[in-house]
Amino acid sequence: MLPSDFGSEMVHELQVAEAALKVDTAKLAPAQRKYAAAKKHDAAIRPQLAKLKAQAQPAVRTLAGSRARLHQAAAEAYIHAGGGQLVAAVSALMSPQSAVEIGSELHVLGTYGSSLKNAFKEYMTFKPQVDEKLAQIRAIADRSAQDVKAAKQQLTDVQGQITKDKAAVNAAMKGIAAFHAAATSASSPILGPSRLTAKQMADYVVASGGHPQITVPLVVLAQDYLDEGVATGVRGDVAFAQSILETGGFADPGAAPTDNNFAGIGWCDTCAHGFNFADARTGVRAQLQLLRIYVDPNFPEANYKDPLLLPGSLSLGFRGKVQTWWDLWGTWATGAIYGQRVYDIYERMIAFSRTDPTPATPVVSLPSATAGNPGTSAVTRPPNTGPGTKKS
Repeated sequence: MLPSDFGSEMVHELQVAEAALKVDTAKLAPAQRKYAAAKKHDAAIRPQLAKLKAQAQPAVRTLAGSRARLHQAAAEAYIHAGGGQLVAAVSALMSPQSAVEIGSELHVLGTYGSSLKNAFKEYMTFKPQVDEKLAQIRAIADRSAQDVKAAKQQLTDVQGQITKDKAAVNAAMKGIAAFHAAATSASSPILGPSRLTAKQMADYVVASGGHPQITVPLVVLAQDYLDEGVATGVRGDVAFAQSILETGGFADPGAAPTDNNFAGIGWCDTCAHGFNFADARTGVRAQLQLLRIYVDPNFPEANYKDPLLLPGSLSLGFRGKVQTWWDLWGTWATGAIYGQRVYDIYERMIAFSRTDPTPATPVVSLPSATAGNPGTSAVTRPPNTGPGTKKS
């Protein structure tokens, strides 16, 4: 026995992972462009930085000369003036203090000759100019390097997230494959992903000698089962097998083809007639909504936007107690081993699909529906209400 929500949970995880992958993949190209642009800009400013450094060299040399002359003047002042105060002034000059602090120190110590004052004035004139030019060069280089680093990190982050998203998609797909491998009997859940394609489903009916009497092409009807399966979370391809059983290969979808009743809805042991539906898509929707209602006592959720075609079925006493196709015996129909008969057809469809030329790309079902599905025509009901219990 599989957990009743196993298939739906795997599909939900796949949906989340695929949505994240789509979002993150959309970020990849912009991140690549940004990184390429940052590297291009960084390469373009290198000649400019070299030019700025070359322009700054005369000022740097002038400042170095000025510093040397200041050192010389201070030494001469010490030799001629002597004293501890001048020693302190020279020590201040040789320390890593700023020029302003040095100037303040010299001012406090007094005047030690015009050569010292002139050397200090020259030094203070050139140092701000040199500092500004060097700071400008460093700022340009640092900003460019930071832009390249940030762009590269962003690209790395996006690529890493895409890798994680792909891993999550693969894990969910493996889970769905495991579900399909394990769901091999009538005791497997009603909810979960579909496995077959619409063409495989339609081809099986034709290959089995079926003569459908329906209002739309058979492959369109099969796709309706997959689409409504996505909307309701029901395994649409197994529901299609249920309808093959109910209608004799879609040869009898009610009293007339225009009834569009593919699952004996409304027919019962004492009923003269079942329900009829305005079009094929509505008939399929009614069937899959009803299957979800049998399974899920909380359906429909707030995010399910399609009209509920059989609201009377919400009061069924066995809601939530039906989880597997086996459980439809005595609830959907009174016929013996009803679920086994449905699943026998489904397994025949799976076997047929292995030789059908259509690639077996899974069409997955979702836990809940989205708005905007076509075929929301109202259902026409005879006097009886509810799904009924049949002799199928």
